[in-house]
Amino acid sequence: MQLLTDWTGFIAELQNRWPNGATVYLARDGRFTVLTTTDPDDGTLFRCKHAIPLEEAKSKLTAIGHTCRNGVWSTESDHQSMDELYVAAVAYRTEHKEPGLWVDVYNTAPSPSRVLAKLLEEFNTDGTLDHADNETFQKIAHPNVVILTPEHIQNFLAQNQTNSSIDEINTESEQSV
Repeated sequence: MQLLTDWTGFIAELQNRWPNGATVYLARDGRFTVLTTTDPDDGTLFRCKHAIPLEEAKSKLTAIGHTCRNGVWSTESDHQSMDELYVAAVAYRTEHKEPGLWVDVYNTAPSPSRVLAKLLEEFNTDGTLDHADNETFQKIAHPNVVILTPEHIQNFLAQNQTNSSIDEINTESEQSV
């Protein structure tokens, strides 16, 4: 069984079922934070998708006694794990002082040419470019394509979690002095 609810309903369910705190898993899905927890007694999955930064959600949940972890509970067999995403970015020259940066996400490993083709398609569709072909765009913009694999992303996350832990320890040490 699964309960999909809004932020208020999710918090109310947490407080009603687990007044002493529950473990809530948090993950990003586009501009939303996905919050999930399960009831081990009856197997119910509680899920909320809320337009709130992950760290803010974590802060609010811990303030009312809940433990937060990275991840998401799912009953969907085809659920796309954050561990399986590829992030592609294209840095390019513009007419302005600032360089351009275009970012996209894929569920399979894209080639640099696929990334550039998608960028050009988007730019031609939205009017950013006047139907420039790949060769013209490359001559003018000198694009640099970077593709982050799931392993790269996990390494960055692990490094940031390590740095966050060190920052928390340093903050606690400074406060106790």
